[in-house]
Amino acid sequence: MLLGGELAVCRTRDVSEVGVSLDTAAWFPLGTRLAISLVDPSSGTALEVIGDVVREAAAPTWSIGILLVEPPAEWSAIVASAARQSTTGLPTSTKRYRVLVVGDEHRQRGAMALYVTSGWDVLFATDGASVAEAIENVDLDAVIAELDGEDPRVTPIMEDMRTLQPRARRIVRGHGRGSSDLVHRFVERDSGLEALLDAITADIPAASSP
Repeated sequence: MLLGGELAVCRTRDVSEVGVSLDTAAWFPLGTRLAISLVDPSSGTALEVIGDVVREAAAPTWSIGILLVEPPAEWSAIVASAARQSTTGLPTSTKRYRVLVVGDEHRQRGAMALYVTSGWDVLFATDGASVAEAIENVDLDAVIAELDGEDPRVTPIMEDMRTLQPRARRIVRGHGRGSSDLVHRFVERDSGLEALLDAITADIPAASSP
């Protein structure tokens, strides 16, 4: 999902002939126009649609409703596939984490496949302050900086996140280990989801608020 150049990974809650409901870590006001790319699990093909937010996210579900603008003919196949899946009883994850990924655009896109397959609600941003408004009404489970450990941007980003989301686990995924005590866990860039999940769930004492 795309908003003003920013990316967010969401999970599709429901689809219909005229709209779609998404679970997302991002917050969008009524009337926001979004470009949404959905993958048909039956065929593996992606379809992009445009829609307007007609229902804002609210606790406890944090799902948004989107009215599609002239959905393409292929949309009917997505709806039919979803209807078939709803009767299969496929298991779903018991915990969907809400995660903010911060870093350079090229690093974000390089890690996109990893986060798309996570099943988490993921919001991407180039710096912490730029998403302050978007996340002020959402409690994040983690903030992941896609930067190397000694990158000088790590400290200001994590300082912002400690203020904006004091309960979120602060993680750096990159080469090397920095010395900032603002970071709960450093994870190597080549590590997969298991290492990130461990970093999010590990019993690490939370850093004190400023």
